[in-house]
Amino acid sequence: MTVIGLTGGIASGKSTVSAYLKELGIPVFDADAAGHQVEAAGSPTLRQLQEAFGPGILTPAGELNRGKLADLAFHDPKALTTLNTIVHRAIAQKRDAFLRQYAAAPVAVLDVPLLLETGWDRLTDQVWLVVLDREQQIQRAMLRSGMTRQEVIDRIDRQLPVEEKKKRAQVILDNSGTREDLYAQTRAALEKVLAQQKAQR
Repeated sequence: MTVIGLTGGIASGKSTVSAYLKELGIPVFDADAAGHQVEAAGSPTLRQLQEAFGPGILTPAGELNRGKLADLAFHDPKALTTLNTIVHRAIAQKRDAFLRQYAAAPVAVLDVPLLLETGWDRLTDQVWLVVLDREQQIQRAMLRSGMTRQEVIDRIDRQLPVEEKKKRAQVILDNSGTREDLYAQTRAALEKVLAQQKAQR
């Protein structure tokens, strides 16, 4: 099995590539979705978060108030490290179960926004990075999320610089064009992986 690590910054188009790979029949582990699952009301992870950040991160219904948690964590590097440690440990357990489940598949994808920052790229055979022009990224993120320009810039700048990510990626998918352009690049990269596997048999 070839394990592909798919990553990209906010509004880069990573989720578009991820969804397209699923359409092509490739098993995809969505780290964001797994994060929502492990943070569900009553979960051990949510209890750990409450112990670390206080009861103020919960809604009256006992669910995680993501906005409140983000306000606490994203403005304090130490708090952000605590958040990532708690959540990533739980997500890693789901990731490992996913890889066991699809061990016989030709290709499996780990869709992880912080793939390089967390060191998960060590578990992959290839890193695929989705990129686009910084100004395009800012505008798309503002339109999609409702965040201010400065909030988007702050979010981008908290991750590894894109030039550093490019150095560590084996495949770079350029999302500055149309969706079909992005799909075509994705198909070509996937076909290359499958061809390499066939040649090695």
